[in-house]
Amino acid sequence: MRETHTGSPAPGPLDTARWVLPVAAVLCSAVGVTAAAAGARETATGMGTGAANAVLCCGALAPLALFAARGRPGAGRALLGAAGLALLSWCALSLPRVGPFSGLEWNWQGKAVDLLWLCALFLVLRHWARDEAGLRWRLAPGSHGPAARVIIGWFAASAALVFGASLVSGQNLEAVTLERLLFDSTYPNLAEELLWRGALLAVLDRVFGTPWRLFGAHVGWGFVLTSLGFGLGHGLLLSDSGLAFDPAAIVLTGLSGMVLGWVRAFTGSVWPAFAAHCAPELGISAAATAVAAVRG
Repeated sequence: MRETHTGSPAPGPLDTARWVLPVAAVLCSAVGVTAAAAGARETATGMGTGAANAVLCCGALAPLALFAARGRPGAGRALLGAAGLALLSWCALSLPRVGPFSGLEWNWQGKAVDLLWLCALFLVLRHWARDEAGLRWRLAPGSHGPAARVIIGWFAASAALVFGASLVSGQNLEAVTLERLLFDSTYPNLAEELLWRGALLAVLDRVFGTPWRLFGAHVGWGFVLTSLGFGLGHGLLLSDSGLAFDPAAIVLTGLSGMVLGWVRAFTGSVWPAFAAHCAPELGISAAATAVAAVRG
C-alpha cells in the first residue's frame, strides 16, 4: 500500500473530495445529453428507477453490513461511501438509451457512462487506484498460474455444461450475435469489475481489513458484501414492469462474485478478475456455437 509523506495510505474517495467534480462532470454531461435526446421526464424516471434499485440492494444488504460494522470505527462511513458509489453506477446504468445506443440489444450506453465516471475517479485518485483498487498490471508473486487455471477452467466448465445440457435436452440455444460476443468480452464487464472488485472492495477492505484466508487469498467482509451485492444487483430489480426477484440469479451471480473476488484478492489486480468475468460468458457462447455446428 502506497503511503504519503505522513505515513498514511494514499487518499481514497472517503479521504478527499478532489474526485467529486470530475465525476460529477461526467455524469452531468451524460444526463444532459440524455435529457436533450429523450426528454427530461423520461431521464428523471430512469434515474429514479436506478436510485430505487440502489436503495433496494443496499437495504437487502443492510442487516449483514450492520453486523459486520459492529464496534468497528469508520465502518458506517465506509458503508455509506460504498453505497454512494453504487448509487452513481445504478443511476448511470438506468439512463434511457439514446442515439446510436437506442437500437442495440444490450446496455452499451449505461456501461460506457459507468466506465467513464469510474475512470475519472481512478485518474484523480491514481495512487489509491493502483495500490488498493487493483489497477495495476503486476500480479502478486506466484498468483499467475492458479489464476490462469481458474479462468481457463471456468471457461471450459461453462462451455462443457451448457453444451452437454443442450445435447441431452434437445433444446436449441440462443444464437450468438456479434453484439453479444463483444458485450461479453469488452468494456461492459470491465466496468463491473472496476466498480465491484475495484472501487467498492477497496473502500470496504480499508476499514474491515482482510483477516481471513480463502485458498491462499486474503479476504474480509468487503469480499462477502461485494459478492452478495453483486448477486442482489442481478436478481433483485425494479423496472417498469414491477419488482423482479430471481433467487437463482442471486445465488449464481453471488457465487460468481465470490470467484471473481477471490481472483482479485489472490492476484492483487482487477485485470485477471475482468478476464475471469468474461470466461463463463464466452464459454456459453462457445457452447452455443458448437451446438449449432453439430446440429447443422
